[in-house]
Amino acid sequence: MPMERSRQGYVDIELTAWHEAAHAVVALHHRRPVQDIRVSTRLPGDGCTRLGPRMRWPVFEPTPGNIRAVWLQTLAKYQADIRIFLAGPLAEAKLLATPLRSLGARSDLQRAERCHDFLVDAYRYLSRYCALPKPLPADWLACERRYTRRLVARPRHWQAIGAVAAALLRQRQVHAVELTALIQSALDSHRSDRTMGLFMS
Repeated sequence: MPMERSRQGYVDIELTAWHEAAHAVVALHHRRPVQDIRVSTRLPGDGCTRLGPRMRWPVFEPTPGNIRAVWLQTLAKYQADIRIFLAGPLAEAKLLATPLRSLGARSDLQRAERCHDFLVDAYRYLSRYCALPKPLPADWLACERRYTRRLVARPRHWQAIGAVAAALLRQRQVHAVELTALIQSALDSHRSDRTMGLFMS
């Protein structure tokens, strides 16, 4: 029995490493700084991705042009957040070849849903003061989930996620500078593999 528990613990740590690596790679894809990522050996299944501080917007005059600009900035920021939250559970689902709904990553999914609800409320509030682009369609969050699934599955992104996950499994924590180097190395390797394939074909 102890051996079985130990094996299950390692599986949980490995899944967590891929989960946190996906958060980090998608965050950097959206130009969000990542301070560090870590997984716990004491609590298998426990991990953390610490993002850098968000940009603060200056105070603005509430003209129609400024309100539209604020809406577009808010939409882009929360859209990136939604994709970052979804990336972890979707990486687990891809790794296990399992539907997302059957996994237990509820907290990330709930955060994504809260971001979506905030955007809906922000649109209603800001649209009282000026005409804005069309509101979010009813299936917008589902569309974002499909987009993020494809984003995570892109060969260069999946290779980068795997490289970061492997580093997490070795050392349990990866800081910003090393994270950037790992991802760049994985992207360079992917380009090299593609070039070699062109020569071989």
